[in-house]
Amino acid sequence: MVEILLIVVAVVLLGLLALRTKARSVRQRHRRRIAAAEPEHSAAANLIGVASEGKLQIRGLGTLVLGRTHLVFVQLLPEREVVVPRDAITSTRTTRHFLGKTTGSDLLVVTWDLNGLADAAAFAVQDLETWREKLA
Repeated sequence: MVEILLIVVAVVLLGLLALRTKARSVRQRHRRRIAAAEPEHSAAANLIGVASEGKLQIRGLGTLVLGRTHLVFVQLLPEREVVVPRDAITSTRTTRHFLGKTTGSDLLVVTWDLNGLADAAAFAVQDLETWREKLA
């Protein structure tokens, strides 16, 4: 009985160690992806969605980065990026509704046109007006 308990404890500890290592690796990759965007301004954000990807996307926590040439959302999990050239941004606005999803606070909606194709993304961020001013 004691042997089984020791085995269970060892397996749990090894699992926790593996999770900690994985989390550290994800954070390091996240920091590198942010640095690659050459940030002028950045903040924690939650991606509500990208219009062209439809209603069935998963929201994601990450960092919204305004670089010299691009606006980039670096999502933690799943690891992905939404990259928008700054000169393609056509407007910003605030709303509480996007892709059929409703939130209790205002969202930043960024609209862009890239090679004749319009798209938009909504982000939950702090200090919406600062973001709107920087993107104007």
